[in-house]
Amino acid sequence: MKASTQGFIALALASAIWGGMYVASDALMRTMPPLVVLEFREGVSAIILLFIAARSRQLHVARRDYLPMFGVGVIGFSVSIGFQFYGTHAAGAALGSLVTASSPILIALLGAFILKEHVPLRRWLAIALAFVGVIVIVGTPAPGKDTTLGVSLLLVAAVCWSLYTIGSTSLLNRYSALTVVTIACTVGAITSLPFASFAYLHARHPLPMNLAQWGEVLYISVIGMALAFFLWVWGFKHVSASRGGVLLLFQPLVGIILGVVLLGETITIGTLAGAILVCVGVTLAVLERKPPLALEPTP
Repeated sequence: MKASTQGFIALALASAIWGGMYVASDALMRTMPPLVVLEFREGVSAIILLFIAARSRQLHVARRDYLPMFGVGVIGFSVSIGFQFYGTHAAGAALGSLVTASSPILIALLGAFILKEHVPLRRWLAIALAFVGVIVIVGTPAPGKDTTLGVSLLLVAAVCWSLYTIGSTSLLNRYSALTVVTIACTVGAITSLPFASFAYLHARHPLPMNLAQWGEVLYISVIGMALAFFLWVWGFKHVSASRGGVLLLFQPLVGIILGVVLLGETITIGTLAGAILVCVGVTLAVLERKPPLALEPTP
């Protein structure tokens, strides 16, 4: 199997996992503060990843990369996910999915300007087609009193996520995906801790209240954070930013499917039409014949 194919599979799996994150995260945030949920997610993941990376001796980082590693940790884990949690809470899951789906466009733009990747017109059209599909799936949300604030927070989250993706892609020239994700996740957990502690002290129910919620914590931390972030970063070791980033558009699509399977929701004609547009757009972007000018994977 080609390395690029493996990269696409890894990115698709990560996106699918994150599609299920809305169910688990929303359930937890009904009783727990978002920042406490964030700290659980990052803290448990950091412990697991540190253990694995230490055993495989993949924690060494050159001094010149201390600041870049710290930057991707703060931007990708603390800021991006924190703003995403609060933005979704304020604006609703529909707008949250929609704004999050703008990340592939931002990733393609940053990949073109920062990594000097060539983005063909066909790929831009594929990204636009898939994004239109996401708009059809999500629909037009009803305006609420916190809609403006929520969208603003979600846009910040999307920009930070795109910067994280580009920044981690550059670091993969020198380090393994495990090293980058482990250090970034640990930095995120440490920098989020003071804010999570404040939220914990002022919450009525700061901890999971039953076994089901503890199970949701394990899902969002072990599968949704440690595994998914590793797959996402590893995938971009073999796929260019503009090609791979479009797979993030599978996230709201998977969320719809899980809603039907797990929550008994119905699929409308608009949802089906949007799903088709997403699939066609992603397929056109992935099957681009012209080889991308991506960073070569390290051996």
